Amino acid sequence: MTPANREIEPIDKGWSELVALVDKLGAHGLELTGAGRWAVKDHLFHLAAWELSLLALLEGEDRRSAMGVPDAAEDTDSLNEAVWLAHRAKSSEEALAFSRESHAALMKRLGSMSDADLRRSYNHYQPNDPRDPGDDRPVADWVAGDTYEHYAEHIRWIDQLIKESSAAR
Repeated sequence: MTPANREIEPIDKGWSELVALVDKLGAHGLELTGAGRWAVKDHLFHLAAWELSLLALLEGEDRRSAMGVPDAAEDTDSLNEAVWLAHRAKSSEEALAFSRESHAALMKRLGSMSDADLRRSYNHYQPNDPRDPGDDRPVADWVAGDTYEHYAEHIRWIDQLIKESSAAR
């Protein structure tokens, strides 16, 4: 079966790599922390929140509300901190469920979109919260940044967290 658009394959590949790492760790491993404050489970909540932000972008909805942090400042660091604070006390099981549900919802939406849809600009999808009018980058840039590029970034951080956790034992 041919994917609906060119973004599906790299998303599926990146997601599979993330899931393989998470499955290898098991429920106990999701509680591992390294030198920083985040546990592995916090990375899953973070990735899921950004996938929901992307889904909201594509549906013309408020991105911060979709992330569960409607009152957070719009800069990335503030959003990331707000998401961490909102989920840090939740369990590994909740992280897994939230991650899987968010990903499934996003993939359902992306599966209905063509490459032409993804060449439309951010402002096409967010007319009530536009970016700079001269910014006509395709929404595919946000798709990559909030999915497979984001997964790869966090896989590296999770790998580092695992090494730090092992060294501390």
